[in-house]
This record gives sequence, C-alpha cells and structure tokens, in this order.
Amino acid sequence: MKDRKMLNEILNNTINELNLTDKKADIKIKIKPLKRKIASISLINKTIYINKNILPYLSDEEIRFILAHELLHLKYGKYHINEFEEELLFLFPNKEAILIKLINKLHQKNTWKS
Repeated sequence: MKDRKMLNEILNNTINELNLTDKKADIKIKIKPLKRKIASISLINKTIYINKNILPYLSDEEIRFILAHELLHLKYGKYHINEFEEELLFLFPNKEAILIKLINKLHQKNTWKS
C-alpha cells in the first residue's frame, strides 16, 4: 500500500500546482473501499476518498492525476466545465493515455469489489 506520507506529498504538490494553497489546510485524504469509483471528493468536507482496492496498483503519476481531478472539482464544482477540462489537460497532456491505463487496471484487478 502507498504510504500516507507519499500521498500527502503528492497532494501538497498538486494543491500548489492548481493554486489552491488557500484551501490546503482543509483538504484531507481518506482511503476506503469504493464500489464504483477510483476516487471521489466531498466538496462540503473537502475530503478526497481513494479506493483502497486500486491504490496499491497506481503509479505516482496516476495518483497525481486522480488527486488533480478531484481537486479541480473543489476549484470548479461538480461538473466538468471547459475550464476544468482545460486545466486537467494542461497538467496532463497525456490525459487520455492515463485514463486508459486506469480503466485497464480496474478491469484487470477486478477492484470494484469492496
């Protein structure tokens, strides 16, 4: 399992990249089983939930992508508006390749089980 220190380091770096430093102290990560998602965020609690069943199989780049995606929801709201997609693509020009890798890992590891 990825250690908490490494996750927090990636989180803090990603917060800085997205200019969300004013919200930094409030953002938390929780690792728990999720039935249908790799990750999610509570916009009210500012907590990112990462699926514990897939986390051991993720690269640092994939974790950074997932955290950036969830943080962009905090920045732009629930929906994937143009600004959301543009900022994610700016950070990850290889966004489509990362998504394909994530989907393949989910299917290979059958991680939907909780």
